[in-house]
Amino acid sequence: MKRYYTDLFKFNEWANTRLLIFLEEEGIKDDRVLEIYSHLISAQTVWLLRIKDLPTSPFPLWEKYKLSELRTMNEESNTNWLKFIHGHRLQTFEEMIGFYNSQGARYEHTVAQIINQVITHSAYHRGQINSRLKELAAEEIPVLEYIEYKRKS
Repeated sequence: MKRYYTDLFKFNEWANTRLLIFLEEEGIKDDRVLEIYSHLISAQTVWLLRIKDLPTSPFPLWEKYKLSELRTMNEESNTNWLKFIHGHRLQTFEEMIGFYNSQGARYEHTVAQIINQVITHSAYHRGQINSRLKELAAEEIPVLEYIEYKRKS
């Protein structure tokens, strides 16, 4: 499972970084795009903090960050997730994690479920961003699908 989750997070890193580079190169400063990308990265960070039973309060889920801040946050989040996966003591990722969500409700999920949540959540929001970019008349938006990642890697 470690190899599988490593592959998923490397894909996630590739897609998030490719999108960020596009936003930087095109000079995209649209508030909605920045809000969604900021949320994507914040949520990715918050989920790992929940798994590690660390405070999530420094990372509000809907704070809007600048592209330069997002670059650093993206790099740190990707590094931390991959380090967590490589160093995880179990191969199955099936242990239960208890945590409180942003509204204070208590939940329990397996690490595997949380990892899948992070990956699908990121893909969902990247799709929202690409839709917004089309509305903004971006001529060529980046292809961010898994199969494209595999073709490039």
